[in-house]
Order: sequence, then C-alpha cells, then structure tokens
Amino acid sequence: MSSKISIAAASVVTEADLPSARLGQRFGRLDLQSQLALLAVASLKINFENFPRDRIGICLAASAGSLATDVNFWNGRNGVGGPSPTLFAYTLPSAAVGEIAIQFKLTGPNLCFVGDDKIILPEAIDLIERGEADGCVCVFCEVISAGLAKIISSPPTATACAIFLKRGDDVRELPEFDRDMKRLCALLLPHKISS
Repeated sequence: MSSKISIAAASVVTEADLPSARLGQRFGRLDLQSQLALLAVASLKINFENFPRDRIGICLAASAGSLATDVNFWNGRNGVGGPSPTLFAYTLPSAAVGEIAIQFKLTGPNLCFVGDDKIILPEAIDLIERGEADGCVCVFCEVISAGLAKIISSPPTATACAIFLKRGDDVRELPEFDRDMKRLCALLLPHKISS
C-alpha cells in the first residue's frame, strides 16, 4: 500500500455558480453554506461508487461557522409566522457536513471546524494515515451574508473550495508542508480564483 497521500481532485465554487446547480429537489431548501459545500463536492466529479462509502471521511471548516444562517434565522423572528423551522436545521456549522454525507452516501468519519482552512488537510491526512479512512473530502466554506457583514464589519462573500485526498501515486501528490486549502485550490485551478 502506498504511503503517499495525493490530491485526486479540487474545485472552487461561488454563489454565482448556484443557479446552474442540479443537485436534487432538496438543494433549494438548503442554507447558502450547505449549497456551496454540496456544489463544491459535486464539482470534484469523483465517482464515489469506486470507494467503500464507509471509508470516505469528510472534513469541513467554515470561516464564520453558521453565523450567516443564524442571522437570517434571528431576523425571521419578526416575520409572519416567526423564524423558519426549515432554516433552524442549518443553524449549526456541521449542517453542511450532514448534507454532503446524505447527498453522496458517505458514512465514514467526519469532522467540522469553525475557523480558517489550515486545519482541514492535517486532520484529513491524520484520518487516512491512522487507517480510519481511505479517502477524505475536504471542504472550506466562507459565507458572510450582507446581514452578517454589517454586524462584523467584513465584506460579504460566498465561496467554497473542496479537495479530495486519497492514498496513492496515481494523482498529484500532496506537498508535505502545504496545508492551505485556498492556496492549493488557487494553484490547481488558477482560472477559478480571482485576485
């Protein structure tokens, strides 16, 4: 068995990519972060049928957790009927992990972090090296809605990037000290990243 961990695929999506997404009937009901995360994973174009689904992990980090959805849910308290019960399910940062697992039927280990993208790849590598997973879907979401941007004085953004890691020599080897998802996606997909 190869000890190398390689990048099998990478993707970057933005809110502008969502109108053309075809990911089932439930997709339109999801919060923005879950939509972006699902689309980023779908854009990897990995055929998960080729893997034991219980051996594929998911590691996700959300830069602002679920704050954008939390603000939308909170603002709904003054609307007719009160806050949306549908939106309530997405007021946890890990909601996107669950949606990925459901959509792609991945039942391996999963982790969710709030913060920057530098923790994801080391955690995914650890899952693979310890033998808990054969591959890992890594996702980083940055979702700052207009409502949240006003509160935290940060510009609005809505992007997600994804990388699929697996053991093997047949794809691009993960550089030993390269743990920044956004930078790796920019290197792998320069046409998708704008400065």
